[in-house]
Amino acid sequence: MMRWMESGMIALATLAVVSRGEMQQHPTQDGLATARRVTAPMWVELESFCSTGQCTLALGSKLSTPSNTTDCKGRLLAYEFGLSLIPARAPQVESFDALELATTCGVTRPTSAAPPIVPDTVIADGATVFHVTVDGTKSTVSDSASNAGAEATGFGSTRVYSTISAAIAAVRSARAAGGCGVDAPPAILLHAGVHFLNETIELGDADSGLTLAAAPGAAGRVVVSGGVALTKPVWRRSTRSANRSLNIWETQSIPTHVTEIVGLTTLNPHRRVTRAREPSADPAEGAELCTDCWHNGVKRWHSDMRCVGQAEVVYKDLRDCDNAMKLPDGSPCKNDSAMWDTYNTYSSGHGGCCGAWSGDASPYGPMGNYFCGNASAGGWVGFNDPRGNPGDPGYNGSQGLSAQLPYGFDFDPTNEKEAGPFLASMANAKGAIVHVWRDQGWFVNMFEVASSEPSGSVKFSTWTASDGFEHPKGGWQGGRGWQINASAKDDPEGNYLLAGKWMVENVWEALDVPNEWFFDSSTAGGPTLYLIPNATEGPPAEDVELVAVQLETLISIKGSKANPVTDVSISGITFRDAADITMKPWGVPSGGDWGLYRGGAIFIEGARDVSVQHCTLTRLDGNGIFVSGYTRNTTIADNEFSWIGDSPCASWGYTDENDGMEGLQPRGTVLLRNYAHEWGHYEKQSSFWSEAKACLSHVEANVAFNAPRAGINFNDGFGGGTNVSHNLIYNQCRESGDHGAMNAWDRTAYLSDVDTGEASYTAQMNTVSNNFIIANYGASQGFDTDDGSSWYDIKDNFFFEADAWKMDYGGHDSRFTGNLIYHGHNDGQNCVNTWPFLPGHGPVYQHNKCILPKSTNIGNVGDGIVNGCSCPGSGKLSPWNSIYTTDTWRAECGIDFSENEYYTSNPDATTVNCNCTLDPQFPGSCSHDHVSQPTFAEWQHVYGNDAGSSLGNLPTDDELLLWAREKLGMTTE
Repeated sequence: MMRWMESGMIALATLAVVSRGEMQQHPTQDGLATARRVTAPMWVELESFCSTGQCTLALGSKLSTPSNTTDCKGRLLAYEFGLSLIPARAPQVESFDALELATTCGVTRPTSAAPPIVPDTVIADGATVFHVTVDGTKSTVSDSASNAGAEATGFGSTRVYSTISAAIAAVRSARAAGGCGVDAPPAILLHAGVHFLNETIELGDADSGLTLAAAPGAAGRVVVSGGVALTKPVWRRSTRSANRSLNIWETQSIPTHVTEIVGLTTLNPHRRVTRAREPSADPAEGAELCTDCWHNGVKRWHSDMRCVGQAEVVYKDLRDCDNAMKLPDGSPCKNDSAMWDTYNTYSSGHGGCCGAWSGDASPYGPMGNYFCGNASAGGWVGFNDPRGNPGDPGYNGSQGLSAQLPYGFDFDPTNEKEAGPFLASMANAKGAIVHVWRDQGWFVNMFEVASSEPSGSVKFSTWTASDGFEHPKGGWQGGRGWQINASAKDDPEGNYLLAGKWMVENVWEALDVPNEWFFDSSTAGGPTLYLIPNATEGPPAEDVELVAVQLETLISIKGSKANPVTDVSISGITFRDAADITMKPWGVPSGGDWGLYRGGAIFIEGARDVSVQHCTLTRLDGNGIFVSGYTRNTTIADNEFSWIGDSPCASWGYTDENDGMEGLQPRGTVLLRNYAHEWGHYEKQSSFWSEAKACLSHVEANVAFNAPRAGINFNDGFGGGTNVSHNLIYNQCRESGDHGAMNAWDRTAYLSDVDTGEASYTAQMNTVSNNFIIANYGASQGFDTDDGSSWYDIKDNFFFEADAWKMDYGGHDSRFTGNLIYHGHNDGQNCVNTWPFLPGHGPVYQHNKCILPKSTNIGNVGDGIVNGCSCPGSGKLSPWNSIYTTDTWRAECGIDFSENEYYTSNPDATTVNCNCTLDPQFPGSCSHDHVSQPTFAEWQHVYGNDAGSSLGNLPTDDELLLWAREKLGMTTE
């Protein structure tokens, strides 16, 4: 429907598919020119400021003094790179501020720019156009709409509507009557103003070819809201607050169809109002900006063991391969991971304790939970198993792992550090929501409160699954159950379930600071909204207009593989006010740590060639754009995402257990030149782009910053073939750790035809190249290829303040080449951190530059499990294709090291953690207690590693920046 024209305008009735050839040209020459123009004076200011010793480290920096100049120069280069990728958004003030260039590097802050220019819409000859105005009158249709092709459309009053739904109904009627041409599909043009939706816009296959766009001249001023305007509410001082000297006001001027309010915003300027919470946020900032508004600890969390061991388990052993890589029944096999007993099998659990994750519906039925299978493995999985250990009385390993969630908690009413007095003050906590960090700080769970006792107990609401087991209402927002303290399993006073910090919201007693609200649907006289205005005294200001958030989904584009929606385009529109979805049922999408809700403000499933371009998506409390099930070639380009409750963009396909051969997955999704910042306001385990059971995506030239977890996440390795290139990612993991600024897992074996065209467990190689990633705050690696991650070609990236490369827990068949790494600190992982690999499945580590200003140790090879000083090594697992093989560590270092450049502060003292001493009592085993550190010279000349590699002194900042510019395509010809 839309393709770029030479004039820079958008033409309707031509397809908006961005070619991959175009996407491989970033940064463009225009982008480089814009970036240089904006930053040239900044480099001069920075040099002057740093030369006098005034530069300081940014928040979240992993560098330490005297690295202040390196830190500032790296951040200014990041800003310049972002400008070169998306010059239309120059000067990217949000990115400038996030990089703290003014406050720590002495660079003058650019003046705020007008919103980026959105190309106007040109109406193609013969197109049928329908107009939507906020008042439904023809007089508000701008004369600018009468451009090319206008005479063919007829701008009569019958083509002007007051709602988008009415216009869509008119389009359908016109099509049924033969009034819309095939060669020039219909367009609905939205005119300036806020278009409030009273229902989700639902598009099916009969709506194929539709364009929904801002009218000419209205781009940037068209807003679609999923809320209801509270028009001129009548406020009165609340008598409910008589026992508290607080400026609480109340209104019952609520539209009759609004029975619940789950979010509240101001109309202009658009801001969230904070739902009453404890602890409170700073009223001047609100909860959006508060990352430390939490309490630590409770007395104990309630557990219920009745569901343990009751899951129905699906298990497939895939290891018994013949020479043709087939199982005895002729189906594909898998024997490539050193996590022999787990990652070469498939296992999933249904029901039992894992019935709590009920949002896993699919065309094949419930998809189950990896962590409730009987072959789950990976970081900390063993600490989450309430079944005990093999050999324990009553242990049944054939049943699922049985993830545990809390059913409430006890508290000490006198313990002020744990907010005991506040919890005891709650007179009616029913409906309150408790947010709790998982013990390791990976994600946040939310639970609905049923009741509380001032003596020291809170109970969560429950629901009953089809198998009869009762579950707490909540806890599904992460993919895993809670960590347990096995020693306290039978101790009624012990802490069996472990958790991190917490807060509670939506309870009356928490309404205690300005800019907070509370909604009570059960008050006499009708539902009542309570608000403390942002003022010392008096009612809310008359010019403050409020919006009650209602809809979870603003636009749903949904067809099927047999009857897909095709060629729908959305352009130039601002989307705001979508409802929080954390208390809706979530599922476990695959073997990564995520829980996921299948939904978003814009939901796409059963569709081809859908595009969302030049839109702004802001303050949406759930996901922004969600790509689900069968989709092909979805384009998400040139949008801005900000202040999103969960993930700006996410995908989740369907499989029949581990069989994805029917192709019901998102494939070919393109994310191009998007500008994403401030997300994860509610669910912290969220990303700019999350991929689960999806493949062949192309993620290029995006700028993503300021988030609580990874910027990009691959929850599994389904299919592969994804390309991530020329992106700027920084300020990730601001509220969490044990993660990368990008992250991947691949614990589950999925069958697809992506790599060879035939059924296979081998994925097509993914490419991660030419990205600039700062692994500051809680991030470890620039790209954390975690548990089982395989088939990644990671090349020519600049990883700043980052651990270089990790591949542990059974990952394999990857490449790490041509990357530039500035480590900047010392945590032992440094240039490399790997586990063993099976013969023939080890990775390549070549042509990298790894700079270690604070360490003289290159890293860990083999993790002390195998003799890692001889690489790739000569490990054998013979017969390593047999299901009866249990000696999984008869593997090898597996890595092909060569042609690398290492730089440290003391080359003569540089070592490698690689060797392990054989234990004579256990031939073939190694002990972590006997890891040796040969010098780099011994590593090369005694053990024969790293042919052609060099070790030298640290480069200057200018040398570092020159190398980075070369990797990023920022050099001048």
